[in-house]
Amino acid sequence: MAGSSVLCRRCNRWIVPRVIYSRSFPGVNGWRIGGGKPISNCCPFCLSEYWDELEEPSPLRGSLFMKLLSIPLTLILFALLFGSVLKLSVWLDSSEVLLAGNILSVYAVYRFGRWFVN
Repeated sequence: MAGSSVLCRRCNRWIVPRVIYSRSFPGVNGWRIGGGKPISNCCPFCLSEYWDELEEPSPLRGSLFMKLLSIPLTLILFALLFGSVLKLSVWLDSSEVLLAGNILSVYAVYRFGRWFVN
């Protein structure tokens, strides 16, 4: 197959990336439950999942330190958003603004927390 190999930017070899599948759970009589879905791919030589990127992502991303740091930061962001929505709703004298602002602030804090950890 011509053209089916690519260059790994980690080990500088021509490779055919290997697929990494999700794990399954053991079931009854040797059957497996779930799993088998492709989740990533890697270089068969250096086993790097970042074989096609120039820069490897930060090792802090997704670590326990970042997860613990995300808790106070998301709480601070929620307090700031909730407070500003509360002041805006009092200033406009509108309960609809308060409801919509609270829903948007909860959604924004959730998305921020997910971005910060993942």
